[in-house]
Amino acid sequence: MTLGLAIVSVFLAQYFGIKKLGLLKYGAKFFRFKSPIDFFVGILELISEFAKLISFSFRLFGNMFAGEVMLIVAAIFLPYLLPLPFMALEVFVGLIQAAVFAMLTMIFLKTAVEENH
Repeated sequence: MTLGLAIVSVFLAQYFGIKKLGLLKYGAKFFRFKSPIDFFVGILELISEFAKLISFSFRLFGNMFAGEVMLIVAAIFLPYLLPLPFMALEVFVGLIQAAVFAMLTMIFLKTAVEENH
């Protein structure tokens, strides 16, 4: 699920970037031939687009998985009373993670549609 959310987010950033700037202008962010340093920076930008998928999905999965492990451990120690506050905390953490994911998606969309200078 987290990988699916990351794929949709990164794909939409690419789509809107191409739609706003055009394929050639958007591709110029990644394929720069002015100097060897620009070429290397462009390749790093291309690699970072794929790294966004991994970063997005692992960040969300790791935070949610850690919360579930905490709930299981709490349920083992005191099955009925101890997990309740942690469940409320997990709902709060889930809201925070959704807000972080949305903000990062907005940042990626913004950087995809702005032109290089």
